[in-house]
Amino acid sequence: MVPTYFQVSQKKIAEQAGVSQSTVSLVLSGRRVNSDETSQRVLEAAERLKYRPNLLVRGIQTGKSRMIGVMMPPFAYYWSEVLYGIHDVLAAGEHVPITLWTPHTGGTARRRNGPVLNGLEQIHRLLDRRVDGVILWPPFAALFKEHVQEFSSRNLPVVTIHHLLPPEYCADYVGTDEAAGGRIVAEHLYNLGHRRIGHLAGPGVATWATARRKAFEDTISRLPGATSITLEAPAGDTIMGLHTARALLEPQNQLTAIFAASDLYAKLVYQAALERNLRIPSDLSVIGFSNDDFSAEMSPPLTTVHQPAYEIGQAAAELVLGRSSGRIRGRIQHEELPVNLVVRRSTSQPWQTSRSNPGPTVSQSGN
Repeated sequence: MVPTYFQVSQKKIAEQAGVSQSTVSLVLSGRRVNSDETSQRVLEAAERLKYRPNLLVRGIQTGKSRMIGVMMPPFAYYWSEVLYGIHDVLAAGEHVPITLWTPHTGGTARRRNGPVLNGLEQIHRLLDRRVDGVILWPPFAALFKEHVQEFSSRNLPVVTIHHLLPPEYCADYVGTDEAAGGRIVAEHLYNLGHRRIGHLAGPGVATWATARRKAFEDTISRLPGATSITLEAPAGDTIMGLHTARALLEPQNQLTAIFAASDLYAKLVYQAALERNLRIPSDLSVIGFSNDDFSAEMSPPLTTVHQPAYEIGQAAAELVLGRSSGRIRGRIQHEELPVNLVVRRSTSQPWQTSRSNPGPTVSQSGN
């Protein structure tokens, strides 16, 4: 009977190969021995016995578990793509992600009555498994500020995505060029003829939202005749921004366009516009941010700023592996990936402008 790998030890391999246990240890760890023929016998015996190395033991010996904590729920297409990028880089680097999150109550929550686990408990779950580094998404990045000693006291590499921590926290960062994104949105709407533009901003606790907002408002302030009204969505579930979207569309604001801080917020603007019998884009142009999978399927298809989610995940994983291995040392890394505008049918010239001046043709992409 061939033993399972749980029963196989290096001693058994040594007996089968007719060598010493120390020789087996050398061969299986990838080091050279005096004879190629001896190495071959050891490897053949190991394969015959279906030997698998005990990585837990190797982790104790090396001080590296080859596991990376990823505190990021796959609650939307965008973050699922980020997770794919993280997974692929870690797998290629022979590391395993441990993905944890606290229960979320967003529109795609799988289970609203799940176990109540706070963020610190989840952090401890990762630390107890001796992960070699951690990748955090924005809510956990904010939590990290409250419990920084949980990581820093252990010299654990941390990479945040879309949430920039102050330098004293020594956390690397990966995100997108928010300044370029906010500027692209403002200039696109202005060039279409919009002069009274609203912004449904993300919560001020998230640095992606504040950076996006600042770039948009700064650009609007420099464009002749343009004004903007910004209302900030509350923190928590995105759906809580619906009231904010409705407030932006109050008739006294006289908006002809709205910049939603994300595609999920843009869906709320669509809903609020429908409630007021406003047609998109003839009565109101709407532009989002992120290029989620559903954006091209909205009615009309949503103009949005594309963020390279998969590549962001890759960059975050490469950073945390670089820190863990010692290949990256020294100053905090701050990586911003480029964005680009995807023009669809949710933006057009304002109705009054298009009636009096057809203006330039806007190229359409997507649907």
